Amino acid sequence: CGGCVVGDEPTPEQRLTAGQIDAVFRRHGFLYLTDFGVSEEDVRVVFNNMKRLFALNDEEKAKLSKFDPRTNTGFSKFAAEALNTLRPNDLKESFNIRSRKHYTNDYTGTPEGFGDVAESFWDKLEEASRRLFIACALAMKLPREDMRFFERTFRRFDFSTMRMLHFPPVEDFSPDKCTRDGDALRIGEHTDFGMVTLLFHDAESAGEGLQVKKADAGAGNDASGVAGTNTGWIDAMSRGGATAIVNTGALIARWTNDEWRATAHRVVVPNDVAAGRDRYSLAFFLDPDKDEVIETHPRFSDAVNKYKPITSGGFVQMKIEEMLKVQGKATC
Repeated sequence: CGGCVVGDEPTPEQRLTAGQIDAVFRRHGFLYLTDFGVSEEDVRVVFNNMKRLFALNDEEKAKLSKFDPRTNTGFSKFAAEALNTLRPNDLKESFNIRSRKHYTNDYTGTPEGFGDVAESFWDKLEEASRRLFIACALAMKLPREDMRFFERTFRRFDFSTMRMLHFPPVEDFSPDKCTRDGDALRIGEHTDFGMVTLLFHDAESAGEGLQVKKADAGAGNDASGVAGTNTGWIDAMSRGGATAIVNTGALIARWTNDEWRATAHRVVVPNDVAAGRDRYSLAFFLDPDKDEVIETHPRFSDAVNKYKPITSGGFVQMKIEEMLKVQGKATC
């Protein structure tokens, strides 16, 4: 829906795209997005930049700014996190940045020019996201005066995050080990918190191992109705280059009263070839500004409204508390 102008009548092509977004977000919340303001050269440059960072040796990585949960920025070492708290820690390492207008991204110890490339890609994604917000409003069939319904909750981009990830080769691979309950995955089953996530992959791995599944109503980061089962997962290979994979987050359900739901996803090791190579991805998590109030749009309020208004920051805090409860139960 690139080129939408608020106030103008949408073109037939834009309405067609919006209809496709609506159909996909109702069915499973996962789609491919092209021609939205990011070029193949942009993606190639940022992934080359990421590879330089993750190629640093352990001694050099020890000098990087460590991940700070208070700001959600910095370097997280290999196997330091578990997105599904019912599994061992994920087989990945990552580096997070946020908007430089509101946070100080510390690039101490990174390769020369790393920060400039990362910030440049952030700027392109921020601008491109605004087009997606308007396309989503059109897809929801909102009245013309509400075409900025999503965009106006991203005035500052003070709660969004860009995460660069590296998945090293996996030792001792066996086909059943990649999905058995209790085994570590490259990324465990989870749903994202925010509105949507834009995801890119390196050309060599083509995103192999990413799997998606429509989450249950109200599912949080504990992947309710997802953990403990290996049925219903759909392989979601990357299409490469500037084509982004878009998956819905938990907040989209609150806006639409569960007509659009979050996409649960995970990253497995599907075969011995994938196990033997490095895998890289970049995720842009689009979380509305911290103080913005998220409430169901009146268009979806004819039925019983399932969700009370809550700020974006309050919602994330609520989800973190839910995660801690699940983790506590798992360790009892």
